[in-house]
Amino acid sequence: MHFFEFPHFCSVRQSVQHLCLPMVFALSVSGAWAQTPPQAINEKAATTTVLARGAAGVTITMADVLSELQRAPEASRLGAMERPDALQQIARNLLVRRVLAAEAIRDGLAKDSIVAATATIAQDRAFSDARLARLDAQNEPSESALDAYARNMYQANSSKFDRPAQTRARHILLANSGPESLQKAKDLLTQLRAGASFDDIAKTHSTDPGSAARGGDLGFFPTGQMVRPFDDAVNALSKPGDLSEPIETQFGYHIIRLEERKEKGRQTYEEVRPQLLSEARNAILNEARVQKIQNLNKDFVFEREAIEALAKPAVR
Repeated sequence: MHFFEFPHFCSVRQSVQHLCLPMVFALSVSGAWAQTPPQAINEKAATTTVLARGAAGVTITMADVLSELQRAPEASRLGAMERPDALQQIARNLLVRRVLAAEAIRDGLAKDSIVAATATIAQDRAFSDARLARLDAQNEPSESALDAYARNMYQANSSKFDRPAQTRARHILLANSGPESLQKAKDLLTQLRAGASFDDIAKTHSTDPGSAARGGDLGFFPTGQMVRPFDDAVNALSKPGDLSEPIETQFGYHIIRLEERKEKGRQTYEEVRPQLLSEARNAILNEARVQKIQNLNKDFVFEREAIEALAKPAVR
């Protein structure tokens, strides 16, 4: 069941990037249990406040819904917390599962060895995730430690932050619905050359939903990111304020205005610091997780004979 949907955006840009651990058990620190329920919610209230009721006295509490919300990305989680209908849908889905689970227990399915093992593993996963979250809290690095780690990352991989030459431009897009579209583009270009506001015309006439509200501003982009005719037209403009003739692409007709250019160079540490601090935190916490798992591994014993017997193909 899917509770959350994410919007999809399209524009004239063509289709255009974490730490890997050697152990599957070392979960990403950005995962669900790295997030905690809102501190303002009283724990007792969370477990006693009933949000939904089903057959045979089955209930869903505030704690159940908050737990399920931990599985969602932060932005979706915060959005759902502000929408009663979304919370009700989550409660409904949880209630379906809980009623079905109660029926399974009633019917004796809990006595099935595989079903029982599945339930145990689900409990193991919940508690182990909670233990890892506590481990993360215990190993939360200080700001100075994060900054030092991030600076080392920057110095060790400085070439990663090389930036190609970039161009910033605006455009007005008119969907190609026939000869009248080209004529309209020419008329708008005449108005622009006479001094009309590019920003105003883009907001009024452009059919590119991604940039029209910003006055046609496409931000900075490197050569090759836009479709070829658009790229060629941008490269032909020489100074800020220059306007292109109407350019046809598969999206329609474009009028392009050059805003500025940036030469290729390397991003400074300060420019990429927020990104590096996040990566540094993940790296430090993951290192602590790996160490914990390695320590646990020292006491593991595997019954090789039983494992090999399990791996043998079934006799047909």
